[in-house]
Amino acid sequence: MTTPSVERRKYYRINDEILLHYRVDAGSEDEDSRGVGVELAAGAILAEIDRELNQTINRVWSADPDVARALGLLNRKISVLGSLAGEAESSTGPVSYQHMQVNLSGTGIAFEARELLPENTAVTIEIRLLPSHAPLHLLGKVVAAPEPVANGQGYWTRVEFREDTDQQEELIRHVVQKQGMLLADNH
Repeated sequence: MTTPSVERRKYYRINDEILLHYRVDAGSEDEDSRGVGVELAAGAILAEIDRELNQTINRVWSADPDVARALGLLNRKISVLGSLAGEAESSTGPVSYQHMQVNLSGTGIAFEARELLPENTAVTIEIRLLPSHAPLHLLGKVVAAPEPVANGQGYWTRVEFREDTDQQEELIRHVVQKQGMLLADNH
């Protein structure tokens, strides 16, 4: 008989395709924090509006799923336009994202890193959720020893995010919406 393992997950996990950029944190936050402060303030306002809109869409869903889906699509379209406007105003320079399959939850991500990132390595994860391209900027640390992937080209790396309510709420919303779409497709 085996001893049951302790479940650490707080949120559901999904396999998802996203655009991902990561970098190892050198411990210095001087340059990065200047640009992020403004983005997070605007992000907090947009997250609050999005939260209220999603609550309304959820109430509409039971009465008319087609209208609720249309409202959800319009909301995603607005998010894409907002992201594009934010990119145009950004002074941080271009970031190259990799299109990749990941395992995602509200508190962490597992992905194939190009190089070996030892356990407890601090990382910055920048994500563009698809199809909306909604940007997320999350800080975290590698929580387990990375495992070489089958093709030998990278390492399966697990990162736990530091708590950031606004960014995590957006991520949780995305995971829940994707789950809902997957369930609807299966029925």
